[in-house]
Amino acid sequence: MLQFNHFVPKFGGRDFPSFSMMLDLSRQRKMTKNNPLFSKEFPQDEDIIIAIKRIKLRRKLFRVIAYKLENGETAITTRQMVTSVKKPLYTAQEYIRKTDIQVIKVQMLNRSVTEMVYTSVVLDFWKSLNESGKGNALTIIGQQYLDEYLNNSSM
Repeated sequence: MLQFNHFVPKFGGRDFPSFSMMLDLSRQRKMTKNNPLFSKEFPQDEDIIIAIKRIKLRRKLFRVIAYKLENGETAITTRQMVTSVKKPLYTAQEYIRKTDIQVIKVQMLNRSVTEMVYTSVVLDFWKSLNESGKGNALTIIGQQYLDEYLNNSSM
């Protein structure tokens, strides 16, 4: 005769969840239920631009991910503009603050919203690093490659 062992979940040695576990689950539900970031109908703000395509730019050891926006421009996240050239985030934040550049909010393909700058700003940032002597091999390669990419995409 065949016997089937049914899986019965055990919660801390008991057959039922504890009160604290149920509280944690209800808190989690409340946090995600009405949160617009987890909703498929993300409210569209006038200031938010939507990314329509992800672009991988590579040359030798240099890699950066850019995004094609619905307005036709190409942008890079503020974090990518420094991590792709192995620089700390505060250098980009300082450059943006000093040059009074407007950071744009972009809804990426996974519906998360992040801050980005246009690729021409990134090119100017890497160029300023190279000219000030704070650059490295990646900023030099990145500047050359991004300059070529922008010239080819504008034609």
